[in-house]
This record gives sequence, C-alpha cells and structure tokens, in this order.
Amino acid sequence: MEELNNNDIQLDGLTEKEAKEFKKLLTKLMKSYSSKDESVSDEEWLKEQFKEELDLADEEAGDMAAETVQAVDEYDANLKDLNEQCKKGTPKEQWFANKISDAASGLSVVDFGNRLHEIDTALENANAQMLRTVTTKSGDISRCMNLDGFIAEQHHVNQFNAEAALRKSNFYAEVKVPGPGETYGQNSFDVVIRDKLSKSNTPVHQYQFKFCSDAKTTIQELKDAEGRCRYNNQTIVVPTEQVEEVQKAFPGKTVTDKIGNSDKVNFGSKGLTKDEVKEFQTEAQTQGTAPRIDWNSFETKQLAMNIGKEAAVSGLYAAAITTGLSLAEQVVRGEGIDTDKTVELALKTGADAGIKSVVAGAIKIGSEKGILSIIPKGTPIGVIANIACVAIEDVKIFAKVASGELTMTQGLEQMGRTTVSMTCGLVCAAKGAAIGAGIFSFIPVVGTFVGGLAGGIVGYMAGSQFGHCVFDGAKKLVKGAVSVVSKVVDKVMDIGRAVMGIFGF
Repeated sequence: MEELNNNDIQLDGLTEKEAKEFKKLLTKLMKSYSSKDESVSDEEWLKEQFKEELDLADEEAGDMAAETVQAVDEYDANLKDLNEQCKKGTPKEQWFANKISDAASGLSVVDFGNRLHEIDTALENANAQMLRTVTTKSGDISRCMNLDGFIAEQHHVNQFNAEAALRKSNFYAEVKVPGPGETYGQNSFDVVIRDKLSKSNTPVHQYQFKFCSDAKTTIQELKDAEGRCRYNNQTIVVPTEQVEEVQKAFPGKTVTDKIGNSDKVNFGSKGLTKDEVKEFQTEAQTQGTAPRIDWNSFETKQLAMNIGKEAAVSGLYAAAITTGLSLAEQVVRGEGIDTDKTVELALKTGADAGIKSVVAGAIKIGSEKGILSIIPKGTPIGVIANIACVAIEDVKIFAKVASGELTMTQGLEQMGRTTVSMTCGLVCAAKGAAIGAGIFSFIPVVGTFVGGLAGGIVGYMAGSQFGHCVFDGAKKLVKGAVSVVSKVVDKVMDIGRAVMGIFGF
C-alpha cells in the first residue's frame, strides 16, 4: 500500500484553514498552561481559559473546568485498571462487561439493557460506516473522508425506521453492508430499503448519497470518465438545495433529497440541507433513535461484551486517525511550531493529565467559536475530554511503534484499549441519559479525525523528531490495519445478520 500523500487528503468538514486556526488556539493555550504558577491547579487554570475565550460566567466556567478534569481523571483511572487486568490475562472486552455490570447495579435491568442496545446498534452502524469511509474498492485505505455523507446516511435511515415503527410497516432501511464475496466498491449502495416479509431479501430501493459542499462538486463526483452518472440502478440522494441542479445534470436518473416516498413505499425520510447536517450532529448526541427491545440479565451481559468488541475495532480507527495526523503535519510543516518542554516531558513520562485537559479545552473552545465546525456547538465537555484523552494516548502508542518498543500487533491492541476505556466512561455517564446513544456513532468518525489533528499538533510540540516519529508510527499501523480491516468486513456482515435476526427481519 502506498504511503499517504498529504496533498491528496480530502476531509469534508475539516479544512486546512480550520486546522491552522486550531493550531494557533492550541499553541496559545499550551503556552499559557506551561507558564502557569505551580500553585494554580489545572482546574483553576482551565476555568480562567473558558471564562476568557468563551465569555462565560464564573460558575459556568468553573463547572465546565471541573467536569473536564474529572472526565480526564476517570479516563486515566479506567485505562490504568484495564491495562493491569490485561496483564493478568483478562480480555479488554471482558473487563468492559465487568465494569458495565458494576455500573448497572441498582438500575432496572430492562431500562439499562435497552440503553445498552441503543449504544450497541449505534457502534455497529458507526463501524460499518467507518469501514466504508476508510477503504477503497481494492481494499486499501482511502484518503477521501466525506463525513457529511456519513451523517446524512444515518439521519435518513434513523428517520425512516422511526416512521416505519410508528406505522408498524414491513419496510426498514439500513446502511448497506457487503454480502459474501462483495466489497465496498464501484456502484456499491450506501443505503437500501428492504421488506422484511420478502423471501428473496432483494432491496426495494437502493440509494447513493453525495453530500458535497455544492451542486457543482456533487455533479463532478457522480460523473464517470464519459460524463455519465457512474452509479447504476440506484437513486441519488443529495442535499435539498442541490436537487434541482443535480437532476438537470442527469435527466435520466432519479435525484432526490430523501429515501422512501415512492410508488412502492408510501412514506419516507425528510430532506436534509448541507447546513442541517451540522445541526443533526448535535441532535444525534442527545437522542437515541434505535428501536428498543427488552433484554434479560444474560443478554445485557452479552450486549456489554458486544459493545466492548465494537469499541476495540482499532484497525479502522488507525486509518482514520492518520488523516487527522496528516493534516496536522501539513499545517506544522507549512507554518512551523514552537516546541514545549512541558509537552515533551508529559508525553515521555506519561504524566499527561494536564496536557489532556489543555487539548480538551482547545477542542471545546474551537467548537464553540466555529474554528472546528465539524464538532457541533454544545457538544458535552465530558465527550470532548474523552476524545482528547484517546488522542494523547494514541500519540504515545504511535511513537512506541515507530521506535520499535511496540510491534504493530501490540500497537493495535493498545489502541483498542484506549477506545474501550473511553467507551466505558461514556456508557457509565449515559446511565442517566446524560449522553445520548447517538454520540457513539458520532465519536468513532468525527471524534477520531479531530483527535488525530489535535494529537498530531501536540506530538510536534514535543519536538520535530517526536512529531515525525508519531506520524511514522501511525503510517506503520495503517499498513497493519489493512489486514485488520479486511477481517472486519466479515465481522460487520456477521453483525448485520445478527441485528436483522434480533428485529425479526
């Protein structure tokens, strides 16, 4: 597999301009943190940054800072415990299930089981989407990451299935997962509608989603070398404001902004504009739209195991993180960056809780100011703190892989642990529905890219040699991830069949 070429990277929703602005913000905060008086706690320092940068009242800034530091501490405690148990031979998935069982103590088995089911479904969907996002038709790692398409697909599928449930319809929509012998290749479907009473299981409708920044770009993406639409036997779904122009470009195709609403299916989803995609990201973090079913205690434990396995699909995340790292390398190479002894010491010794808080603060401030538009305003700081923690932990793993301290297999295993630790903290926080299940399909995609950008910048703050080491280690892991991704194809197909069985499809 060829190495990533920074100039080829296309990440719709996270631009080089935004990356440069975020680098300036993160550098500013890191310098302030490194020069703070030792008598000032991390929480006190962060509180002042939130007050100054976001113009918050004293109490609100204080609460946000306290929640950030607490989330970092909980993450580190979970990761430490997980690593210790893994040394004793306990698989990370089993550790996760045990922790979740403890967290569920005293709660309704049915309610918590339903909650776990929502999260399990969200992670399954996210991993299927991540696989589609990071792989090409040849099975290599793709450099084109169009996040808005991912968000739009899930929006329409969720909305259609919610309406189908209300109508007690036989129809259901799903993100298309390849069948035996298939790949995510040319003319593959993004979304299909099926009839659960159909013995052949042939799709009633199949859709191709294109959510580019404007109609001109969307049309270009749809064209083949001869200027014709390169997607056969499927309806094209685009943002509402692009339907008319795209339809004119392909008069022989059906172009729409929704799924369903046809002569075969008399209901469907509603149109979505490009701008509304961002709004939906926020909604997805506070609402769980997956169907709910009851689970007994045994099934709840099995769900917890499934979630642990889904969270640990590190081969996919390695590929995605590298895109964020590549963007960081591109920005640093173009503008340079000041090294910071505090960062260098923290990354090399592991005493990095303060650095994680700084990164979390920078992502939160960047989100609220529109510097990181890919992270919706209002995203809970606890979620952002966990993204920051994974970013810093993965940076250390990449460096160890590059130096030979860890093999590729060991690196991927440890990356799996970083995401399992994060998921554990968020699931426990989700007990009281503080964090919606939708966040679990938001994090693996959007959070992974932003984490790669932030982690890459921090890596270069520790010195150019360390930064290069981080990126080299990540590239090695991506090469190793290709084989992991190929195995995941079969795993995702098995998951899809299992989910269909659960719902009686």
